[in-house]
Amino acid sequence: MQIFVVNSGDVAVDELTKKGTEKVSVRYLIDERHGSARFSLRLYTVGVGGHTPLDQHEYEHHVYILEGHGILKGDDSVLRQVHKGDSIFVPSNAVHQFITEGHDPLVFLCVKGNPNIYQRPRRKTEPVSGSPAGDFC
Repeated sequence: MQIFVVNSGDVAVDELTKKGTEKVSVRYLIDERHGSARFSLRLYTVGVGGHTPLDQHEYEHHVYILEGHGILKGDDSVLRQVHKGDSIFVPSNAVHQFITEGHDPLVFLCVKGNPNIYQRPRRKTEPVSGSPAGDFC
């Protein structure tokens, strides 16, 4: 296994099209394609007036706000202000949504666990299920 280095400016920008998403783009910086079996690193930009989907998934992730400010909505509908320099831990199965606030985009890094490490071992009598659903972060 070799060390992988990439400059974010060299990574394609993809528009996120998941239902419930508005004005969100992502750069998939590091993931299983680069040899990372346990974690992925993504760079998100949520445009002015935009938001990520109200989302919930089995894997946890860590978010670091690089630019802008916004609101983090949780499952209890409590709104938390987030600003440049904030670090956020989103536990497994926590409902969450990032909403841009103000006149500048909200830009953040997201480190997420690979969904495969959260799947419990299957018993021989259990049916095989499909792959985990898509995600925003």
